[in-house]
Amino acid sequence: MIQRPRRIDLNLYRVFDAIYQEGSLTRAGEVLHLTQPAVSNALARLRAAYDDPLFVRTAGGMVATPVAESIVADIRSALQMLDDSLRPGEAFEPRKAKRRFRLSAGDQTAAMIAPRLVRAIAACESAIEVEILPLHREAVLHELASGQIDFALDAIPLSDPQLLSMAVLQEEMVCAVRQGHPGVGRRLTLAQYLALSHVHASSRRKGPGLIDLALRRLGKQRRIVLRLPYHLSLPHIVAGSDLAAAIPRSLALAHALHAVPLPFATPPAEIFAFWHKSANLDRGNQWFRDLLARCRDG
Repeated sequence: MIQRPRRIDLNLYRVFDAIYQEGSLTRAGEVLHLTQPAVSNALARLRAAYDDPLFVRTAGGMVATPVAESIVADIRSALQMLDDSLRPGEAFEPRKAKRRFRLSAGDQTAAMIAPRLVRAIAACESAIEVEILPLHREAVLHELASGQIDFALDAIPLSDPQLLSMAVLQEEMVCAVRQGHPGVGRRLTLAQYLALSHVHASSRRKGPGLIDLALRRLGKQRRIVLRLPYHLSLPHIVAGSDLAAAIPRSLALAHALHAVPLPFATPPAEIFAFWHKSANLDRGNQWFRDLLARCRDG
């Protein structure tokens, strides 16, 4: 069990937060306008208070220990509340705020959500900016906790007590083929679907996708002639060949492909937004969550 200090200088927690975010004593000092000896001294006092190294020096920078990871959410929440107390009743004003929200997402997720975000931001005449970065699932928790990203968008639910989430999109999966495909009319039977040659995208090097798992439950298997890791390449490949792909309906329509319902039950394409609980009370984060919620309606 972690021994919590009874009393500690709150300024030390700002040093902790800066080291956690920057992964460097030098950069933390630059952010806080402190000398490196001052940062080192603050870290030494924190280590003594928690009886733990808190950060370990590695070739890649200062890495948080399990104890540090376990307290970062509480520390950042406390610092956020202190900052908010200096601005009582002050609401986030998107038309005036000079803020950039950073999201991580895969290519297909970005293609589905970015157009909706652009429309939603334009509708509220906001001055905020959005940056979408590559999704690295193994690093999502640290990136959210450290503030490197504000939200992670993913189709796979992330289970961690430090993360909060909401559903953003849910969309029908369809069988997409080129216009005028000789083997696909307005509808498909299961036999017709299985007679097609398919292209499949997955970030994993092997293993079945959701479509293949759904077919397995029927004792069936489709013929995949091309597998690749880039989801957004699927519409282009389909448009220039007789291959079929299972993709969200909006992507098929955006590329003027012929889209027909899949002839078997399959889960919809879903997108969830994840954020760190330490940012839950941040007014800008709350505003952006409302913006994401509007994306459900297109």
